[in-house]
Amino acid sequence: MGSGRTAEISLAIFQRHSRIFSMNDMSVSRKVLVADDEKDTCLYLKRYLERKKMKVAVVFDGQEAKKLIEEDNFDYVLLDCSMPNITGLELVEKARQRNPGARIVLISGFPAVDSRIVQKIGGDLFIHKPIQLEEIDAIFNPSAV
Repeated sequence: MGSGRTAEISLAIFQRHSRIFSMNDMSVSRKVLVADDEKDTCLYLKRYLERKKMKVAVVFDGQEAKKLIEEDNFDYVLLDCSMPNITGLELVEKARQRNPGARIVLISGFPAVDSRIVQKIGGDLFIHKPIQLEEIDAIFNPSAV
Protein backbone atom coordinates (compact mmCIF):
# COMPACT_ATOMS: atom_id res chain seq x y z
CA MET A 1 0.00 0.00 0.00
CA GLY A 2 1.09 3.54 -0.55
CA SER A 3 2.29 6.01 2.00
CA GLY A 4 -0.35 7.22 4.47
CA ARG A 5 -2.81 4.41 3.73
CA THR A 6 -3.97 1.84 6.18
CA ALA A 7 -5.89 -1.37 5.73
CA GLU A 8 -8.51 -2.57 8.14
CA ILE A 9 -9.72 -6.13 8.44
CA SER A 10 -13.01 -6.55 10.26
CA LEU A 11 -13.82 -10.08 11.34
CA ALA A 12 -16.43 -11.14 13.85
CA ILE A 13 -16.76 -14.76 14.92
CA PHE A 14 -19.67 -16.07 16.94
CA GLN A 15 -19.33 -19.45 18.64
CA ARG A 16 -22.83 -20.85 18.11
CA HIS A 17 -21.80 -24.48 18.23
CA SER A 18 -18.69 -26.54 18.79
CA ARG A 19 -18.40 -27.92 15.27
CA ILE A 20 -15.23 -26.30 13.99
CA PHE A 21 -13.05 -27.83 11.32
CA SER A 22 -9.45 -27.02 10.61
CA MET A 23 -8.09 -26.59 7.10
CA ASN A 24 -5.33 -28.91 8.23
CA ASP A 25 -7.78 -31.81 8.64
CA MET A 26 -7.44 -33.34 5.19
CA SER A 27 -8.95 -36.72 6.15
CA VAL A 28 -12.45 -35.52 5.16
CA SER A 29 -13.24 -33.09 2.40
CA ARG A 30 -15.50 -30.30 3.62
CA LYS A 31 -18.39 -29.05 1.49
CA VAL A 32 -18.68 -25.32 1.00
CA LEU A 33 -21.39 -23.26 -0.68
CA VAL A 34 -20.28 -19.85 -1.94
CA ALA A 35 -23.13 -17.58 -3.07
CA ASP A 36 -22.31 -14.10 -4.37
CA ASP A 37 -23.48 -12.10 -7.38
CA GLU A 38 -19.89 -10.93 -7.92
CA LYS A 39 -18.50 -13.72 -10.07
CA ASP A 40 -14.89 -12.69 -9.48
CA THR A 41 -15.40 -13.07 -5.71
CA CYS A 42 -16.92 -16.53 -6.18
CA LEU A 43 -14.17 -17.75 -8.46
CA TYR A 44 -11.46 -16.32 -6.19
CA LEU A 45 -12.93 -18.15 -3.19
CA LYS A 46 -13.52 -21.35 -5.18
CA ARG A 47 -9.91 -21.55 -6.38
CA TYR A 48 -8.52 -20.82 -2.92
CA LEU A 49 -10.76 -23.30 -1.10
CA GLU A 50 -10.23 -26.06 -3.64
CA ARG A 51 -6.47 -25.74 -3.06
CA LYS A 52 -7.31 -26.41 0.59
CA LYS A 53 -9.06 -29.65 -0.46
CA MET A 54 -12.59 -28.30 0.00
CA LYS A 55 -15.49 -29.30 -2.26
CA VAL A 56 -16.92 -25.98 -3.41
CA ALA A 57 -20.28 -25.22 -5.02
CA VAL A 58 -20.66 -21.71 -6.45
CA VAL A 59 -23.86 -19.83 -7.34
CA PHE A 60 -24.43 -16.23 -8.39
CA ASP A 61 -27.84 -15.35 -6.96
CA GLY A 62 -30.01 -16.05 -3.96
CA GLN A 63 -32.53 -18.24 -5.77
CA GLU A 64 -29.76 -20.59 -6.91
CA ALA A 65 -28.33 -20.61 -3.37
CA LYS A 66 -31.74 -21.48 -1.90
CA LYS A 67 -32.07 -24.40 -4.31
CA LEU A 68 -28.66 -25.84 -3.39
CA ILE A 69 -29.30 -25.35 0.33
CA GLU A 70 -32.52 -27.35 -0.04
CA GLU A 71 -30.86 -30.11 -2.09
CA ASP A 72 -27.54 -30.66 -0.33
CA ASN A 73 -25.78 -30.54 3.02
CA PHE A 74 -22.90 -28.13 3.49
CA ASP A 75 -20.34 -27.77 6.26
CA TYR A 76 -19.91 -24.07 5.42
CA VAL A 77 -22.29 -21.62 3.76
CA LEU A 78 -20.85 -18.27 2.57
CA LEU A 79 -23.58 -15.84 1.54
CA ASP A 80 -23.37 -12.35 0.09
CA CYS A 81 -25.83 -10.13 1.96
CA SER A 82 -27.19 -8.41 -1.15
CA MET A 83 -27.68 -10.90 -3.97
CA PRO A 84 -30.45 -10.63 -6.57
CA ASN A 85 -33.78 -12.42 -6.02
CA ILE A 86 -33.10 -13.52 -2.42
CA THR A 87 -30.49 -11.91 -0.18
CA GLY A 88 -28.02 -13.77 1.97
CA LEU A 89 -29.73 -12.24 5.00
CA GLU A 90 -32.98 -13.88 3.92
CA LEU A 91 -31.29 -17.26 3.41
CA VAL A 92 -29.71 -17.60 6.85
CA GLU A 93 -32.77 -19.19 8.47
CA LYS A 94 -33.24 -21.67 5.59
CA ALA A 95 -29.55 -22.58 5.68
CA ARG A 96 -29.63 -23.04 9.46
CA GLN A 97 -32.73 -25.29 9.28
CA ARG A 98 -31.33 -27.46 6.50
CA ASN A 99 -27.72 -27.53 7.75
CA PRO A 100 -27.93 -27.02 11.54
CA GLY A 101 -24.24 -27.80 12.12
CA ALA A 102 -22.94 -25.61 9.31
CA ARG A 103 -20.95 -22.43 9.85
CA ILE A 104 -22.88 -19.66 8.14
CA VAL A 105 -20.82 -16.70 6.97
CA LEU A 106 -22.30 -13.49 5.62
CA ILE A 107 -20.27 -11.22 3.35
CA SER A 108 -20.97 -7.59 2.51
CA GLY A 109 -19.35 -4.53 1.02
CA PHE A 110 -22.01 -2.27 2.53
CA PRO A 111 -21.30 -0.50 5.84
CA ALA A 112 -24.97 -0.76 6.90
CA VAL A 113 -24.52 -4.49 7.54
CA ASP A 114 -22.44 -5.43 10.56
CA SER A 115 -21.69 -8.32 12.88
CA ARG A 116 -24.55 -7.44 15.27
CA ILE A 117 -27.11 -7.88 12.50
CA VAL A 118 -25.51 -11.14 11.36
CA GLN A 119 -25.47 -12.56 14.87
CA LYS A 120 -29.07 -11.51 15.50
CA ILE A 121 -30.35 -13.37 12.43
CA GLY A 122 -28.38 -16.54 13.19
CA GLY A 123 -25.14 -16.20 11.25
CA ASP A 124 -21.84 -17.35 12.70
CA LEU A 125 -19.44 -14.96 11.05
CA PHE A 126 -19.39 -11.68 9.16
CA ILE A 127 -16.77 -10.50 6.68
CA HIS A 128 -16.53 -7.08 5.00
CA LYS A 129 -15.50 -6.89 1.36
CA PRO A 130 -12.92 -6.83 -0.03
CA ILE A 131 -12.25 -10.29 1.36
CA GLN A 132 -8.78 -11.07 2.68
CA LEU A 133 -7.37 -14.61 2.66
CA GLU A 134 -6.66 -14.33 6.40
CA GLU A 135 -10.39 -13.92 6.94
CA ILE A 136 -11.15 -17.00 4.87
CA ASP A 137 -8.61 -19.01 6.85
CA ALA A 138 -10.29 -17.83 10.08
CA ILE A 139 -13.60 -19.35 8.96
CA PHE A 140 -12.06 -22.81 8.98
CA ASN A 141 -9.67 -22.29 11.88
CA PRO A 142 -11.00 -19.64 14.31
CA SER A 143 -8.22 -20.32 16.80
CA ALA A 144 -5.79 -18.80 14.28
CA VAL A 145 -7.43 -15.35 14.58
